[in-house]
Amino acid sequence: MASSNEPNRDVRRELREEGPPLERREPTARSVEAFETPTAAVPPMGPRVRWGGVTSGFIIALGTILLLTALGLAIGITAVGDPRAATHNTVTGLGIGAGIWAALTLLIAYFLGGLVSTTVTDRPDRAGALIHGALVWTLASVFLLWLLGQGISLGLSGLFGALGGLTRTAATVATGAVAGGGDLAQRLGFTDPSRVMDRLEDPQTVSVFAAATGMSTEEARTALVQFRDRVAAVRENPDQVAAEARTFLAQYADRAQQQALKAAAAVQEGATVSSWVTFGVLVLTLVVAILGAMAGIPSLRTWRMRWTHTGAA
Repeated sequence: MASSNEPNRDVRRELREEGPPLERREPTARSVEAFETPTAAVPPMGPRVRWGGVTSGFIIALGTILLLTALGLAIGITAVGDPRAATHNTVTGLGIGAGIWAALTLLIAYFLGGLVSTTVTDRPDRAGALIHGALVWTLASVFLLWLLGQGISLGLSGLFGALGGLTRTAATVATGAVAGGGDLAQRLGFTDPSRVMDRLEDPQTVSVFAAATGMSTEEARTALVQFRDRVAAVRENPDQVAAEARTFLAQYADRAQQQALKAAAAVQEGATVSSWVTFGVLVLTLVVAILGAMAGIPSLRTWRMRWTHTGAA
């Protein structure tokens, strides 16, 4: 038996010596990647601003303002009905309604603009959403102010133009208060002695004098009647008429100036309230735009699912 197994052992040894040596293969990069497990998705750090999203939000905000303004105009015209039956209360109600509608239009438009600015943006984050909302608000506000400057109000002139109108009125009244008696003579038309009697015959002179001095209509009429009697006595002498006019105006110059100062104070108070209201509206619309941008951020779970499925946000 031993002798019969030896030839087989020799044959196996020869075959091993003649065959090519086996090579040790190193694992390739592809085979390593096949066994790698995906790492957990980590949200990107730092604010991310995308001007494509900001521009989209800006355009959506303007489109919303245009659409809601057209709707408000249609509602206002329908509510008026027959313009011949309109009264002062109707006009006042329309003005208040237009202001409320303009404020609601801005709030809705800025919210949708901020929402769209982050919804269409890749990998949005909270810091980037805050910047997106602020940028949409800034672009839309500047563009609306430019339109107002060009005479295109889009129904918002009552909201943004109140401050400028009140400021100009306050400046005009304050200038009149400084002028004092000289303005009173010009308003009453007593600068020309030859026309003093004509002005005293004019019924509007009583109302102008009462408004300028703060008198009642009856008190102003009594004072002018007494002045007219004195002027009638010297009407043939222009110098005497001018002297009587100066004396009469000097009696009421201080009163007219005090009345002008009161009017200026009232207008200034209105301008102060209007300026703070305007500031509050601007701040509110900015907050709404930022909240809309924050609302457009997907949840962390949704973001991780997008990252895992696509490999990128």
